Amino acid sequence: MPEEALPGWKGGSILMNPSIQDPAHPGKIICYDPSTGRHLATIPAHTKNDVDQALARARNAQKLWQQTTFAQRKIVLQSLLDFILLNQENICRVAARDTGKTMVDGKFGEILTVCERIRWTLAHGEDALKDEYRNPGLLMFYKYAKVEYRPMGVVAALVSWNYPFHNTFGPLITALFAGNGILIKASEQAAWSTMSYFAKIARSCLEACGHDPELVQFLVGFQDCGEAVVTSGVDGITFIGSPQVGAKVATAASATLTPCVLELGGKDVAIVNKDVDLHAVVPILMRGVFQNCGQNCIGIERIVVHEDIYESLITMASVRIQELKQGPPLEEKNVDCGSMTMSGRAKVLESMVHDAVKQGATLVHGGKAFSHPKFPQGQFFAPTLITDVHPSMTIAQEEVFAPIMSVFKFSTLEEAISIANSSPYSLGSSVFSRNLKEGHYIMDRLRVGMSNLNDFGVNYLCQSLPFGGVGMSGYGRFGGPEGLRGVCHQKSVTVDRWPMLIQTFLPPVLQYPMTNVGDAIVVTRDLVNIIYDGWLGRLRSVVEIVKVMAIGANEPEQIS
Repeated sequence: MPEEALPGWKGGSILMNPSIQDPAHPGKIICYDPSTGRHLATIPAHTKNDVDQALARARNAQKLWQQTTFAQRKIVLQSLLDFILLNQENICRVAARDTGKTMVDGKFGEILTVCERIRWTLAHGEDALKDEYRNPGLLMFYKYAKVEYRPMGVVAALVSWNYPFHNTFGPLITALFAGNGILIKASEQAAWSTMSYFAKIARSCLEACGHDPELVQFLVGFQDCGEAVVTSGVDGITFIGSPQVGAKVATAASATLTPCVLELGGKDVAIVNKDVDLHAVVPILMRGVFQNCGQNCIGIERIVVHEDIYESLITMASVRIQELKQGPPLEEKNVDCGSMTMSGRAKVLESMVHDAVKQGATLVHGGKAFSHPKFPQGQFFAPTLITDVHPSMTIAQEEVFAPIMSVFKFSTLEEAISIANSSPYSLGSSVFSRNLKEGHYIMDRLRVGMSNLNDFGVNYLCQSLPFGGVGMSGYGRFGGPEGLRGVCHQKSVTVDRWPMLIQTFLPPVLQYPMTNVGDAIVVTRDLVNIIYDGWLGRLRSVVEIVKVMAIGANEPEQIS
């Protein structure tokens, strides 16, 4: 446990205008608490040479790891789960110190999700990766047909900063259970928590279970480090971040045809039908919008409300938003919203809000940076409520990743669906309706990767489900069987079912060199008919094949 995350720590100089990089020292990452501005550490940024060495070490360790049994891998995951349960307060404090999130947000987003990923993998991962037997079809009735899932080798995960523990350990759990080594390139925004604590947990766990800790390599750095990982020769890539950077990752990976899973954020919508109980729905919407200060890829960024309950919902949400307490979560009690992790976001967000108001939206609360009286260097943005939003506005199209509740109005279901599908992002969605028929009607017409009826984000707690989106939200899936199989090579295999009784046999007429191509054509035609024609056609073809085998067809080859 690093001392900077211990209760009562007041060390670290307060940085003026804190930033993770100093132009005078471009090879260093300046780590600080974004909720207070306290300096935590200055860490060397990894370079291409570091990446190459890390890959070599991981490849060497993976040679032995891929030979381990599922039982051995389960011991590692169970050990990790035990550690998390015993040390969840420490993990949350470290994450809070590095990102400015609250402890409750840490419990939801860091601990709960990772524990559920481990539980599901322990219970169902082996079934997802065991050899899968398929129907060989009538043509190959004498064969066993199966798919084998074999580890890719060493994969890479380039992960975002909003949940540094979860985003690191999610791909790690999947990669290790499938038999891979992994390079984890953490965001420079979360370099301190990754290198001072989280990396040590993973490597110590492997070592304690008798395995080479070099199987897992942690890297932190700037753009050049990420580019080096993508082009290093890893066997698969998972990227979590913005569409702009994701496009660059895909382009770079295409040079070596390295497969990618891209999770590129969202602009998730919640459609609230007129028949709902607002006393039940509004608290869920508040959690969906303001958890982790809105810094969630599946956070609710657009609330589309039926005109009959539009004013009532705004009134109820407004009262709650006014009462939200904002501040540094490790310095003050009862904090609802922590800080923005990335510096410089306030000006961008203020511009979006201002632009929306100019176009007719109504700013009810917030809309600007919040200056904390005790910690003016903290990176806070006030919890914001903006109404009368329209799809054409920038705030309705671009991902805000902030504590901003944007409310739209609709009168018909088709209008609600149109508003929901107007965003280029298509990750998750929520539909709230007591009328299940109408709820399903809406969900069926949303262009998204995930939907929840009368809930928010719970598809991610169902680890049996794949996670991902379409459009600007990326492609590929992690989570569930699809996620485990996605870090494997899928090998198709056939073997003889009764090797002593029947094997593939080519009659003389089909053997090279062919003495009579005309006869060979007749035989292959009849073989096709035997498998796919009706019963009379099959019987006729059997007779013809017997005739050809006995006396030949004596049909000339048609060549003109």
